[in-house]
Amino acid sequence: MVNRKGMMRESLYESLRELMLKKPIEKITIKQICDETGVIRATFYNYFDDKYDCLNAIVMHDLAEEGLDNLNRDSSRDTIEKALSNVDSYRDFYRIAYNVTGQNSFEEMIRSNLQQMFERYFRQYRRQGSLEQYSDAVLSGYYAQSMSYVIKVFVFQREGSLSVKQAAQMMLDLMGHKFYDFVTYSS
Repeated sequence: MVNRKGMMRESLYESLRELMLKKPIEKITIKQICDETGVIRATFYNYFDDKYDCLNAIVMHDLAEEGLDNLNRDSSRDTIEKALSNVDSYRDFYRIAYNVTGQNSFEEMIRSNLQQMFERYFRQYRRQGSLEQYSDAVLSGYYAQSMSYVIKVFVFQREGSLSVKQAAQMMLDLMGHKFYDFVTYSS
């Protein structure tokens, strides 16, 4: 059986995604999102607080939902590649969405959703005795910031210069090494 509530939520945020390709989010109204979806305003408010909450749902869907649903070490590459494939499929939207700054910053939405995913991951899989002086929140914030940086690089790259698999490998390489792996000190 198909989850109708999930389908409506997705229809609403996909309408916002389409509208953002035509005009800035500041000029998009809830009525326009509803008209595009074919529902009344009350339906929108059953799912979202405002258009920025709807935008955040896009980020959650594209980048973090799969990661939250498939938390395990063996699936991390697949999860990252799936997220980057979503970004690649909607690259024009992402380039536009990065212009949403300020209180409802798109970049902050990306970082926040990734941080939630990492916090959950650390709660389940964090190794005992590993940098215990740092909380899961600190570690997840650090890795979310790193991953969001790679996503931004991927979005704004010159077309074709970095494939989904290459960007995923970059992410895994950078997250899997420490600063001192990259520097050499002369005596």
